[in-house]
Amino acid sequence: MRLLVSFGLCIVLVVTGVALAFSISCKKQNSCAGLVCLNKGSCTDGFCVCAVGVGGDTCQDIFRKSYDNTYGGTANVNSAHITYRLVFSIPPVTTDFVTMALTVETGGGGATNIPLLPIVLSNPTATMGSFNITATTANGATYSGSGTLYAKTASLTLYKTVGSSTDTTWVCANFPVQ
Repeated sequence: MRLLVSFGLCIVLVVTGVALAFSISCKKQNSCAGLVCLNKGSCTDGFCVCAVGVGGDTCQDIFRKSYDNTYGGTANVNSAHITYRLVFSIPPVTTDFVTMALTVETGGGGATNIPLLPIVLSNPTATMGSFNITATTANGATYSGSGTLYAKTASLTLYKTVGSSTDTTWVCANFPVQ
């Protein structure tokens, strides 16, 4: 009887040991342990998933920083050719990675009657960002438009609408960084 109890106890110990070893080897590891995702990124299955406008292995690259430049060239303004500078900047207080501001200046850096225009980048990448100008009303006119930003060039079509008709159209094509 004692032999039978010892044998039974031995089997219980072996089964328990195998089960314990199996449960330890199958324990799911936390694949995000030690991985820090920056700029509102989150870890999923060991990889950082980045917010729109951000990229890189740990979401370290904020793409709009590449477009924070002054671009200049000759614009076609209602069939006239006028020199302008387009100054794209990042607002000092922003909670996202796609908002920027656009200042339109005359070629010498002088002011225009165009107000500061808020823009929103759509699906920016490290090399390119399309944008839309948030409609802005000032002095009885509404400004709207869209364009494309690259690290080295910018293009913009800007509309000034007074009442129900477009008063002025600016076409700024392939302005290089200044």
